[in-house]
Amino acid sequence: MYGLKPRAFEHLNAPKTAPEKSVEHDVFSILQQNRAVEQRHGHDEIEIRPKRSRRKRDYWLLLVGGNLLILGLVALARFNPISVIYGFSGVVILTLSLTWVMWFVMNDY
Repeated sequence: MYGLKPRAFEHLNAPKTAPEKSVEHDVFSILQQNRAVEQRHGHDEIEIRPKRSRRKRDYWLLLVGGNLLILGLVALARFNPISVIYGFSGVVILTLSLTWVMWFVMNDY
């Protein structure tokens, strides 16, 4: 009763035959020619150099700088006992969290 009628589509620009393979536009042959030129000139060999990590340097800079900042703020508070306790806990928290993030969470960069 309620149905869709079949549609007939007209085929326009139907390919009759596949075009012949062109040698000058063949990507594989172009790459092989480039590779042969590289080998002739000696540019095909690469040297993999070990990458120096900046993580250790950044770790020590942040650790020393952060701890000096906390100790400097404690010194500005004129050695109030509560400030000394907060300063000590800040040094411990900074050291532990920075160590965790730099050596266990982050990749080598």
